Amino acid sequence: MTSAPVPPRALTPEVRAELGLPAISPTRYRWSFAALVVGTACIPLLLAKLWSMCALAFAIGFVIFPFVRWMETRDASWREEVYRSGKEAIGRVLDVEPAGPGRADHIVRVEFGVGASVVRASVIGCPLARRGLLPDDDVLIVYAPERPTRCLVLRKAPRPIVDAIFDD
Repeated sequence: MTSAPVPPRALTPEVRAELGLPAISPTRYRWSFAALVVGTACIPLLLAKLWSMCALAFAIGFVIFPFVRWMETRDASWREEVYRSGKEAIGRVLDVEPAGPGRADHIVRVEFGVGASVVRASVIGCPLARRGLLPDDDVLIVYAPERPTRCLVLRKAPRPIVDAIFDD
């Protein structure tokens, strides 16, 4: 018996806000705009024979900014991919570290089962932690099947209702 492929989850603006993703998909680095800005800044520097300042402007515009942009888009794209095509699991929160000064970098350590093994992972920047996530809470987790430590915490899982009947 084979299971049918699961269609990808829809990534709406509400879901993006809930997961802490940017409002729109990240765009590519604007090389033409960077060339315009660096060229405009470097012409007076070259005329004033400030070679090191011109090299610094070139390095910032064509090396440092693109690298930072690549890191941002890489993080956002893997989070989007995990949400769209990841598998769901119920996990348990082990620890919630307090946030730093920006209040957006909570680290949540979770534990969940994948097949016969137990996976422990850290989720950095979990928006649910800002809304009162506590240790020992059950949460719904979406993880990448090829790399289960790459996961997202979606929401608190509902606790099962236990109905007990006692015979006397």
